[in-house]
Amino acid sequence: MMPITELFFENVWRQIPVAEDAAGVVTERWFEIAGLNLKLRFLGSALEAYITPAIAHLEVAQPRDQADLVVHCWDCASLAVEFPRAPVCIEAFSPRGEIRGLNDCRFHASFETGGRQLSVFDTRSRQAVYCVGVATDIPHYEIAEPIRAILSWFMREHDRQLIHAAAVGNAQGGVLLIGQSGAGKSNTALGCIASSLQYAADDFCAVSTAPIPIVYSIYCSGKTHIADWTRHGFLADLDPNFGPPGEKAIYYLNRKLCRKLILEFPLKAILLPRRAGNICEMRPVPPVAALRMAAPDTAKLLPDAGAEVMRHIAHLVRTIPCYELLLGAIPERIPEVILTLLNRGAPATRCHNSENNVRISSSG
Repeated sequence: MMPITELFFENVWRQIPVAEDAAGVVTERWFEIAGLNLKLRFLGSALEAYITPAIAHLEVAQPRDQADLVVHCWDCASLAVEFPRAPVCIEAFSPRGEIRGLNDCRFHASFETGGRQLSVFDTRSRQAVYCVGVATDIPHYEIAEPIRAILSWFMREHDRQLIHAAAVGNAQGGVLLIGQSGAGKSNTALGCIASSLQYAADDFCAVSTAPIPIVYSIYCSGKTHIADWTRHGFLADLDPNFGPPGEKAIYYLNRKLCRKLILEFPLKAILLPRRAGNICEMRPVPPVAALRMAAPDTAKLLPDAGAEVMRHIAHLVRTIPCYELLLGAIPERIPEVILTLLNRGAPATRCHNSENNVRISSSG
């Protein structure tokens, strides 16, 4: 008798041609993500507008090489097809979305948003499925980071780790901004757009460790509350996607700020932003402080994430310097502090503000 995991996945794969027949039209789009070829197959048009805007900056013409991953995407309601059912009881569903008993070294599966979003990935066939009950039920915040579960599994198979972090830098190198929601990652990353720094991520990026740590942009989206518009005046021109009251608005920076996006850079430092102090100050912190912040925060947001998150981030913090970044009272000064760190290769520890100048000194 076929194991329950394989049986479930066989049933999901059998629904792909059913959805194709119901759709009538299949649209294929190619993306290069972290140096890997991704092909998205949209069975019908319902999901295309929910998935592609956040990764549009990575779209390419069909590459010469074959796809490293093919994802089949469809909306059951628009095609009038049945939503796949998990052959388990409700107790098997975890808060992160994965289903106990349906994940192993080959197969990964996650049901999210009350069980009406299904993500599955077969590492052997390099095929995945993203299926939703009704496209309009996808939570607003998820359109900024679509198919995140599938991309996290995909990255894992290629020695890259999806990390909950913002990222800014230039061709010579850049930084990760790590912290829980509300720490200031998004506003710090968006604030760097007005400087010579470029933007790689607002909330999630991929990082490889060998031969040197490289940060890869995954999403070109940014998020901020409307109250921060006065701080980032350029956002009003980006056709914001407004969500429910209290949620951040979503922006796609590729629409008018392509030149400010960077697809990858060498990682030079890890910063832990904190809303504190009157002056912008950067202090070295032990690697374990960054590890305790980054690893649990990332793992809780990725279905079926395990010890590999801790191992990957532990390697990063052992090899990359880590600092606490006190954001101070004048956020416009923050990019200059980060640039000094990158340009000098030494920690920019204090930023003294006056009407006419900013003095940045290095430790040591």
